[in-house]
Amino acid sequence: MQTPIKKGDTPKKEKVLAALKERQYHKCIIGASLTDLSRIENYSYCFTYAGANVIDISAFPHSVIAAKIGINKATQESLVKNDMPEPLIMVSVNIDSDPHFRRIKLNTDNCTECKLCIPSCSSGAFSESSSSPLNTLHMMKNFHYEADLCFACSNCLDYCHFNALEFENWSASDPNELNRLFELGASAFEIHSSNDLQALEDFYLKINLSKVLLESFSIGSEKMTEYELAETAKFIVKLTQRRAHFRDRIIVIQCDGIPQSGARLIGGNKDLKSIRNAEIVLNTLESENLLLPNVFIQIAGGTDDKSLAKAHKLDIMIHGVALGSWLRKKILELDAEEAKEICKKVIEESRNHLF
Repeated sequence: MQTPIKKGDTPKKEKVLAALKERQYHKCIIGASLTDLSRIENYSYCFTYAGANVIDISAFPHSVIAAKIGINKATQESLVKNDMPEPLIMVSVNIDSDPHFRRIKLNTDNCTECKLCIPSCSSGAFSESSSSPLNTLHMMKNFHYEADLCFACSNCLDYCHFNALEFENWSASDPNELNRLFELGASAFEIHSSNDLQALEDFYLKINLSKVLLESFSIGSEKMTEYELAETAKFIVKLTQRRAHFRDRIIVIQCDGIPQSGARLIGGNKDLKSIRNAEIVLNTLESENLLLPNVFIQIAGGTDDKSLAKAHKLDIMIHGVALGSWLRKKILELDAEEAKEICKKVIEESRNHLF
């Protein structure tokens, strides 16, 4: 039988809940396809120090362990230790071909090692040298590609003239594998879904929620019509209500926009798609009396430190924002001390823009 939330988890949950109610919730995304342990640890360290409420990682055991190491390192520092509970660890899974769960596949037979893709890559996946032999490292004579570092921004595709690069999708963990991650320390999950509501239901009902504090469902992106978006949002709230202790858990609907921070667009306002999707979902749930006290709306996709305030100025009263590749790119080449200060400044400015 599923048990309610334990007392030891209360500080974490209450801190996140307070941020959502104050419409200042910040999730930092490390990446659903990133499995580089050192980067997961370093990002987790920086995001914890910065005051993130949730850290979103890939759904693998070693990813959870690396995130915990980074979080523990940050919480030991005096500036953080007495100020806030540690962030929740969220694992992201995919039950369809969501664009956040793809990465570049290198065809070594076609690659000429021209290296034009190297400066186009925001994640450092392409290089002339490699510091560590990762499982997904493709080593050629003067050129290396580390697939574990790719977050599918698509920039490199425009620079390859030899058909050596293409996208490949990878699927979500089995629900039973996901349950193992909660035993390791994850306390939140995010399901990236499309229009297959039956697949969503089948997957969700197999998840053991006894250790889960927050459930998130990512919908929208560029794949749903406005009608499908509204219907999916209603379905999600009704689906979560079917599980025991529904009101003990936080339910977040992430309204996605253009994947990977709008890497294919140049200029500002890349977040308007996600804000528009959030408006549709908010209006739908309010009209159906489904915007319950533990149900919240958050945006992702093309977001930056001004997106949350931008939505509020448009009178779209979302509860939070996710910062992903936009933030990671800002700290990619920095040492840990400088990176954590940048992250802290970004989140502080994002919250300050609300006032």
